[in-house]
Amino acid sequence: MFLIFCEQIIKFDNQILMLNGKNEPTMDILMSKKEILRRLNTLRIKPSGLKERKYGISVKYFSGNEQIPSKRIDYDVNVNLSLEYNKGTLTIHKENIYYNQHQPDSINEILGDSISKALYPLQISINEKGLTTNEILNHKEIISRWELEKQKILQNHQSDSLYDFFVTADQRFSDKTGLQRSLKNDWFWNLFFHSKFINYGDTRNTETSFHLSVVPYRPPLKFTGTQLIHKIPTKYHSFIIEFNSVEMAAHHYFTQKKHTGQEYFMSLKVIYDMDIYHHFPMHIQAYFEVYSKDWVGNKIFIKRINYTQFQENTEEYKDQELDKTSPFITGGVVVSEPNKWGFYKNTYENDW
Repeated sequence: MFLIFCEQIIKFDNQILMLNGKNEPTMDILMSKKEILRRLNTLRIKPSGLKERKYGISVKYFSGNEQIPSKRIDYDVNVNLSLEYNKGTLTIHKENIYYNQHQPDSINEILGDSISKALYPLQISINEKGLTTNEILNHKEIISRWELEKQKILQNHQSDSLYDFFVTADQRFSDKTGLQRSLKNDWFWNLFFHSKFINYGDTRNTETSFHLSVVPYRPPLKFTGTQLIHKIPTKYHSFIIEFNSVEMAAHHYFTQKKHTGQEYFMSLKVIYDMDIYHHFPMHIQAYFEVYSKDWVGNKIFIKRINYTQFQENTEEYKDQELDKTSPFITGGVVVSEPNKWGFYKNTYENDW
Protein backbone atom coordinates (compact mmCIF):
# COMPACT_ATOMS: atom_id res chain seq x y z
CA MET A 1 0.00 0.00 0.00
CA PHE A 2 1.29 3.43 -0.92
CA LEU A 3 0.66 5.92 1.87
CA ILE A 4 0.34 9.60 1.08
CA PHE A 5 2.80 11.71 3.03
CA CYS A 6 1.67 11.51 6.62
CA GLU A 7 2.64 15.08 7.43
CA GLN A 8 0.23 16.34 4.75
CA ILE A 9 -2.87 14.45 5.94
CA ILE A 10 -4.55 15.03 9.27
CA LYS A 11 -7.43 12.85 10.45
CA PHE A 12 -10.03 14.96 12.22
CA ASP A 13 -13.71 14.24 12.92
CA ASN A 14 -13.83 11.50 10.28
CA GLN A 15 -12.61 13.80 7.51
CA ILE A 16 -9.36 14.23 5.59
CA LEU A 17 -7.81 17.66 5.81
CA MET A 18 -5.19 17.96 3.05
CA LEU A 19 -2.57 20.66 3.33
CA ASN A 20 -0.56 22.34 0.62
CA GLY A 21 3.19 23.01 0.67
CA LYS A 22 2.66 26.07 2.86
CA ASN A 23 0.66 24.06 5.39
CA GLU A 24 -2.46 25.94 4.38
CA PRO A 25 -5.74 24.00 4.21
CA THR A 26 -6.75 23.40 0.60
CA MET A 27 -9.67 20.98 0.97
CA ASP A 28 -11.73 19.12 3.52
CA ILE A 29 -13.02 16.15 1.56
CA LEU A 30 -13.72 12.52 2.37
CA MET A 31 -14.47 10.16 -0.51
CA SER A 32 -14.74 6.43 -0.92
CA LYS A 33 -13.37 4.48 -3.83
CA LYS A 34 -16.93 3.92 -5.02
CA GLU A 35 -17.64 7.65 -5.14
CA ILE A 36 -14.44 8.48 -7.01
CA LEU A 37 -15.23 5.75 -9.55
CA ARG A 38 -18.75 7.12 -10.00
CA ARG A 39 -17.35 10.56 -10.74
CA LEU A 40 -14.68 9.24 -13.13
CA ASN A 41 -17.28 7.25 -15.05
CA THR A 42 -19.60 10.26 -15.48
CA LEU A 43 -17.09 12.94 -16.53
CA ARG A 44 -18.31 15.64 -18.89
CA ILE A 45 -16.86 18.85 -20.33
CA LYS A 46 -17.28 21.79 -17.93
CA PRO A 47 -17.52 24.81 -20.27
CA SER A 48 -17.84 27.57 -17.66
CA GLY A 49 -14.70 29.72 -17.84
CA LEU A 50 -13.17 27.67 -20.67
CA LYS A 51 -11.01 29.96 -22.80
CA GLU A 52 -9.90 29.64 -26.41
CA ARG A 53 -7.02 27.18 -26.71
CA LYS A 54 -4.07 27.17 -29.06
CA TYR A 55 -2.19 23.98 -29.86
CA GLY A 56 1.12 23.41 -31.55
CA ILE A 57 0.95 20.19 -33.56
CA SER A 58 3.73 18.13 -35.13
CA VAL A 59 3.34 14.95 -37.20
CA LYS A 60 6.56 13.06 -37.90
CA TYR A 61 6.94 10.12 -40.30
CA PHE A 62 9.78 7.65 -39.84
CA SER A 63 10.93 4.81 -42.07
CA GLY A 64 12.64 1.79 -40.52
CA ASN A 65 14.80 2.61 -37.51
CA GLU A 66 15.72 6.13 -38.61
CA GLN A 67 15.85 8.73 -35.86
CA ILE A 68 15.33 11.73 -38.16
CA PRO A 69 11.87 11.86 -39.77
CA SER A 70 11.68 11.45 -43.54
CA LYS A 71 8.65 13.74 -43.52
CA ARG A 72 7.34 16.28 -41.04
CA ILE A 73 4.28 18.53 -40.92
CA ASP A 74 3.82 21.25 -38.28
CA TYR A 75 0.86 23.54 -37.78
CA ASP A 76 -1.16 25.47 -35.20
CA VAL A 77 -4.78 24.90 -34.24
CA ASN A 78 -7.02 27.25 -32.29
CA VAL A 79 -10.27 25.93 -30.81
CA ASN A 80 -13.00 27.94 -29.15
CA LEU A 81 -16.11 26.50 -27.50
CA SER A 82 -19.25 28.63 -27.31
CA LEU A 83 -22.67 27.80 -25.87
CA GLU A 84 -26.04 29.05 -27.05
CA TYR A 85 -29.31 27.63 -25.78
CA ASN A 86 -27.35 24.77 -24.19
CA LYS A 87 -25.89 23.76 -27.56
CA GLY A 88 -22.14 23.71 -28.02
CA THR A 89 -20.40 25.08 -31.11
CA LEU A 90 -16.69 24.50 -31.61
CA THR A 91 -14.76 26.81 -33.92
CA ILE A 92 -11.54 25.25 -35.22
CA HIS A 93 -8.88 27.31 -36.97
CA LYS A 94 -5.89 25.56 -38.56
CA GLU A 95 -3.01 27.78 -39.67
CA ASN A 96 0.77 28.24 -40.04
CA ILE A 97 1.38 24.98 -41.88
CA TYR A 98 5.04 24.02 -42.36
CA TYR A 99 6.25 21.14 -44.52
CA ASN A 100 9.58 19.71 -43.40
CA GLN A 101 10.11 22.88 -41.36
CA HIS A 102 9.62 25.32 -44.24
CA GLN A 103 6.63 27.25 -45.56
CA PRO A 104 4.73 25.84 -48.55
CA ASP A 105 6.74 26.38 -51.73
CA SER A 106 6.05 23.52 -54.18
CA ILE A 107 2.78 23.70 -56.12
CA ASN A 108 1.36 20.69 -54.23
CA GLU A 109 2.17 22.29 -50.88
CA ILE A 110 0.71 25.63 -52.02
CA LEU A 111 -2.51 23.96 -53.14
CA GLY A 112 -2.75 22.02 -49.88
CA ASP A 113 -2.24 25.22 -47.90
CA SER A 114 -4.92 27.04 -49.92
CA ILE A 115 -7.44 24.25 -49.31
CA SER A 116 -6.73 24.47 -45.58
CA LYS A 117 -7.15 28.26 -45.60
CA ALA A 118 -10.53 27.85 -47.28
CA LEU A 119 -11.74 25.07 -44.98
CA TYR A 120 -10.78 26.84 -41.75
CA PRO A 121 -12.13 28.39 -39.55
CA LEU A 122 -14.54 25.49 -39.35
CA GLN A 123 -17.61 25.43 -37.12
CA ILE A 124 -19.19 22.21 -35.87
CA SER A 125 -21.47 21.14 -33.03
CA ILE A 126 -20.02 19.39 -29.99
CA ASN A 127 -21.75 17.78 -27.03
CA GLU A 128 -20.83 17.53 -23.36
CA LYS A 129 -18.91 14.28 -23.99
CA GLY A 130 -16.66 16.00 -26.52
CA LEU A 131 -18.24 14.21 -29.49
CA THR A 132 -19.41 15.70 -32.79
CA THR A 133 -21.78 14.72 -35.57
CA ASN A 134 -19.27 16.20 -38.09
CA GLU A 135 -21.95 18.54 -39.47
CA ILE A 136 -20.32 21.70 -40.84
CA LEU A 137 -22.24 24.77 -39.65
CA ASN A 138 -20.51 27.39 -41.83
CA HIS A 139 -20.43 25.65 -45.21
CA LYS A 140 -21.31 28.79 -47.22
CA GLU A 141 -18.41 30.69 -45.68
CA ILE A 142 -16.04 27.89 -46.70
CA ILE A 143 -17.18 28.04 -50.33
CA SER A 144 -16.69 31.83 -50.38
CA ARG A 145 -13.17 31.51 -48.98
CA TRP A 146 -12.31 28.86 -51.57
CA GLU A 147 -13.24 31.26 -54.38
CA LEU A 148 -10.86 33.85 -52.93
CA GLU A 149 -8.07 31.30 -52.55
CA LYS A 150 -8.43 30.24 -56.18
CA GLN A 151 -7.95 33.81 -57.35
CA LYS A 152 -4.78 34.14 -55.27
CA ILE A 153 -3.33 30.99 -56.81
CA LEU A 154 -4.14 32.12 -60.36
CA GLN A 155 -2.15 35.30 -59.85
CA ASN A 156 1.07 33.25 -59.88
CA HIS A 157 0.20 29.86 -61.41
CA GLN A 158 -1.71 28.84 -64.52
CA SER A 159 -1.85 25.52 -66.35
CA ASP A 160 -4.33 23.01 -67.75
CA SER A 161 -3.61 20.60 -64.91
CA LEU A 162 -4.28 23.39 -62.40
CA TYR A 163 -7.68 24.11 -63.95
CA ASP A 164 -8.49 20.40 -63.83
CA PHE A 165 -7.58 20.47 -60.14
CA PHE A 166 -9.91 23.42 -59.58
CA VAL A 167 -12.82 21.57 -61.21
CA THR A 168 -12.35 18.64 -58.87
CA ALA A 169 -11.84 20.88 -55.83
CA ASP A 170 -14.98 22.90 -56.67
CA GLN A 171 -17.00 19.70 -56.64
CA ARG A 172 -15.49 18.61 -53.33
CA PHE A 173 -16.17 21.92 -51.61
CA SER A 174 -19.74 22.11 -52.94
CA ASP A 175 -20.57 18.62 -51.68
CA LYS A 176 -21.26 19.31 -48.00
CA THR A 177 -21.84 15.66 -47.14
CA GLY A 178 -18.63 14.56 -48.84
CA LEU A 179 -16.70 17.39 -47.21
CA GLN A 180 -17.96 16.34 -43.78
CA ARG A 181 -16.97 12.76 -44.50
CA SER A 182 -13.47 13.84 -45.52
CA LEU A 183 -12.90 15.39 -42.09
CA LYS A 184 -12.58 11.86 -40.71
CA ASN A 185 -9.40 11.40 -42.77
CA ASP A 186 -7.57 13.90 -40.57
CA TRP A 187 -5.44 12.86 -37.57
CA PHE A 188 -6.37 15.92 -35.54
CA TRP A 189 -10.04 15.13 -36.09
CA ASN A 190 -9.72 11.45 -35.18
CA LEU A 191 -7.74 12.17 -32.01
CA PHE A 192 -9.55 15.26 -30.75
CA PHE A 193 -13.04 13.75 -31.06
CA HIS A 194 -12.26 10.23 -29.92
CA SER A 195 -14.67 9.06 -27.20
CA LYS A 196 -12.86 9.65 -23.91
CA PHE A 197 -15.73 10.00 -21.41
CA ILE A 198 -16.94 6.42 -21.24
CA ASN A 199 -17.74 3.97 -18.45
CA TYR A 200 -14.42 2.55 -17.23
CA GLY A 201 -16.03 0.20 -14.74
CA ASP A 202 -14.57 -0.64 -11.33
CA THR A 203 -11.01 -1.03 -12.63
CA ARG A 204 -10.77 2.29 -14.54
CA ASN A 205 -9.88 0.18 -17.58
CA THR A 206 -12.20 -0.98 -20.36
CA GLU A 207 -12.11 -2.49 -23.81
CA THR A 208 -12.96 -0.11 -26.65
CA SER A 209 -12.00 0.82 -30.20
CA PHE A 210 -10.15 3.71 -31.80
CA HIS A 211 -10.52 4.91 -35.41
CA LEU A 212 -7.46 6.58 -36.95
CA SER A 213 -6.71 7.51 -40.55
CA VAL A 214 -3.27 5.93 -40.89
CA VAL A 215 -3.64 5.11 -44.61
CA PRO A 216 -3.59 8.32 -46.72
CA TYR A 217 -6.89 9.33 -48.33
CA ARG A 218 -8.67 6.30 -46.92
CA PRO A 219 -11.30 6.00 -44.18
CA PRO A 220 -9.90 5.49 -40.66
CA LEU A 221 -8.82 2.03 -39.61
CA LYS A 222 -10.35 0.45 -36.51
CA PHE A 223 -7.97 -0.44 -33.68
CA THR A 224 -9.30 -2.51 -30.80
CA GLY A 225 -7.69 -2.30 -27.39
CA THR A 226 -8.06 -1.04 -23.84
CA GLN A 227 -8.56 2.47 -22.49
CA LEU A 228 -7.46 3.50 -18.99
CA ILE A 229 -8.27 6.62 -16.99
CA HIS A 230 -5.82 7.69 -14.26
CA LYS A 231 -7.29 8.77 -10.93
CA ILE A 232 -4.26 10.74 -9.69
CA PRO A 233 -3.84 14.15 -11.37
CA THR A 234 -0.47 15.28 -12.72
CA LYS A 235 1.59 18.15 -11.32
CA TYR A 236 0.68 20.22 -14.38
CA HIS A 237 -3.11 20.30 -13.77
CA SER A 238 -4.21 17.38 -15.92
CA PHE A 239 -5.49 13.84 -15.71
CA ILE A 240 -4.41 11.16 -18.16
CA ILE A 241 -6.40 8.85 -20.40
CA GLU A 242 -4.50 6.15 -22.31
CA PHE A 243 -5.49 3.93 -25.20
CA ASN A 244 -3.36 0.88 -26.10
CA SER A 245 -4.36 -1.25 -29.06
CA VAL A 246 -3.84 -4.95 -29.36
CA GLU A 247 -1.24 -6.06 -31.87
CA MET A 248 -2.95 -6.64 -35.21
CA ALA A 249 -1.98 -7.62 -38.75
CA ALA A 250 -0.57 -4.66 -40.67
CA HIS A 251 -2.66 -3.11 -43.42
CA HIS A 252 -1.46 -4.17 -46.87
CA TYR A 253 -0.72 -0.52 -47.76
CA PHE A 254 2.39 -0.73 -45.56
CA THR A 255 3.53 -4.19 -46.67
CA GLN A 256 2.73 -4.44 -50.39
CA LYS A 257 6.40 -4.02 -51.35
CA LYS A 258 7.76 -6.29 -48.62
CA HIS A 259 8.84 -9.92 -48.75
CA THR A 260 6.03 -12.43 -48.96
CA GLY A 261 5.80 -15.03 -46.22
CA GLN A 262 6.86 -12.53 -43.52
CA GLU A 263 4.35 -11.49 -40.86
CA TYR A 264 3.84 -7.77 -40.32
CA PHE A 265 2.04 -6.09 -37.43
CA MET A 266 0.78 -2.69 -36.40
CA SER A 267 -0.18 -1.08 -33.10
CA LEU A 268 -1.37 2.23 -31.71
CA LYS A 269 -0.84 4.05 -28.42
CA VAL A 270 -2.57 7.34 -27.57
CA ILE A 271 -2.10 9.49 -24.46
CA TYR A 272 -4.43 12.33 -23.50
CA ASP A 273 -3.74 15.02 -20.95
CA MET A 274 -7.12 16.53 -20.04
CA ASP A 275 -7.21 19.56 -17.77
CA ILE A 276 -8.76 18.82 -14.39
CA TYR A 277 -10.91 21.98 -14.35
CA HIS A 278 -12.79 21.81 -17.65
CA HIS A 279 -12.02 18.22 -18.74
CA PHE A 280 -10.86 19.55 -22.11
CA PRO A 281 -7.78 18.39 -24.05
CA MET A 282 -4.45 19.97 -23.09
CA HIS A 283 -1.97 17.65 -24.80
CA ILE A 284 -2.35 14.61 -27.08
CA GLN A 285 0.34 12.14 -28.10
CA ALA A 286 -0.17 9.29 -30.57
CA TYR A 287 2.32 6.63 -31.65
CA PHE A 288 1.54 4.38 -34.60
CA GLU A 289 3.95 1.56 -35.51
CA VAL A 290 4.23 -0.98 -38.33
CA TYR A 291 6.81 -3.72 -37.81
CA SER A 292 7.90 -7.29 -38.25
CA LYS A 293 9.71 -9.35 -35.61
CA ASP A 294 13.01 -11.17 -35.40
CA TRP A 295 13.34 -14.75 -34.13
CA VAL A 296 13.28 -13.66 -30.47
CA GLY A 297 10.29 -11.34 -30.90
CA ASN A 298 12.05 -7.95 -31.08
CA LYS A 299 10.38 -5.36 -33.27
CA ILE A 300 11.90 -4.51 -36.66
CA PHE A 301 10.28 -1.21 -37.61
CA ILE A 302 8.86 -0.63 -41.07
CA LYS A 303 6.98 2.61 -40.47
CA ARG A 304 6.34 4.90 -37.52
CA ILE A 305 4.17 8.00 -37.20
CA ASN A 306 4.45 10.20 -34.11
CA TYR A 307 1.79 12.84 -33.45
CA THR A 308 2.25 15.44 -30.71
CA GLN A 309 -0.19 18.17 -29.77
CA PHE A 310 0.65 20.54 -26.93
CA GLN A 311 -1.42 23.36 -25.54
CA GLU A 312 0.25 26.74 -25.37
CA ASN A 313 -0.22 29.25 -22.53
CA THR A 314 -0.89 26.72 -19.77
CA GLU A 315 -0.12 29.39 -17.15
CA GLU A 316 -3.87 29.97 -16.89
CA TYR A 317 -4.19 26.93 -14.62
CA LYS A 318 -1.92 28.21 -11.85
CA ASP A 319 -4.58 30.08 -9.88
CA GLN A 320 -7.56 27.85 -10.58
CA GLU A 321 -9.23 25.81 -7.87
CA LEU A 322 -10.92 22.46 -8.22
CA ASP A 323 -14.64 22.18 -7.70
CA LYS A 324 -15.52 19.95 -4.75
CA THR A 325 -17.49 17.73 -7.11
CA SER A 326 -14.31 16.83 -9.00
CA PRO A 327 -13.13 13.19 -8.85
CA PHE A 328 -9.58 14.55 -8.51
CA ILE A 329 -10.20 16.69 -5.41
CA THR A 330 -8.44 14.25 -3.06
CA GLY A 331 -5.58 13.49 -5.43
CA GLY A 332 -6.81 9.91 -5.78
CA VAL A 333 -6.71 9.20 -2.05
CA VAL A 334 -9.63 7.19 -0.65
CA VAL A 335 -10.65 6.19 2.82
CA SER A 336 -10.55 2.46 3.43
CA GLU A 337 -13.82 0.59 3.13
CA PRO A 338 -15.47 -0.38 6.45
CA ASN A 339 -14.67 -3.81 7.83
CA LYS A 340 -17.36 -6.36 8.57
CA TRP A 341 -18.10 -4.67 11.93
CA GLY A 342 -18.87 -1.37 10.16
CA PHE A 343 -15.76 0.48 11.36
CA TYR A 344 -13.19 2.15 9.14
CA LYS A 345 -9.61 0.96 9.39
CA ASN A 346 -8.45 4.57 9.60
CA THR A 347 -6.10 4.18 6.64
CA TYR A 348 -5.95 6.19 3.45
CA GLU A 349 -4.78 4.73 0.18
CA ASN A 350 -4.34 5.41 -3.51
CA ASP A 351 -2.87 2.12 -4.75
CA TRP A 352 -6.17 0.87 -6.17
